[in-house]
Amino acid sequence: MDKIIDDIVSVDLECSKRVEEAKKKKQDVQANMNTKKKEIYDSFVKEYQVKMDAHKKELEAKIQETKVKNEQEYKESLNQLSSLYEKNKDEWVSTIVNRCKEL
Repeated sequence: MDKIIDDIVSVDLECSKRVEEAKKKKQDVQANMNTKKKEIYDSFVKEYQVKMDAHKKELEAKIQETKVKNEQEYKESLNQLSSLYEKNKDEWVSTIVNRCKEL
């Protein structure tokens, strides 16, 4: 009878050890999953940041290109207006003065 009780106690101890080992493995797996999850998330964030930085540089280049184009168009328009003014200023002044005299 003592042998049976010793065997039961022995089996119980073995089962307790296995339960503890299973709990430890479960905790290790969960910790590993959390680590992997964080690694995947960090990788995604880093990749997304790289894409955003590239897109930002592309947009900044387009903005700069548009700015240069607009400045050039402005200078051309200003030159055309100045040229038109220089060409016609005497006539315009004369016309204005003559119309004022008519009043």
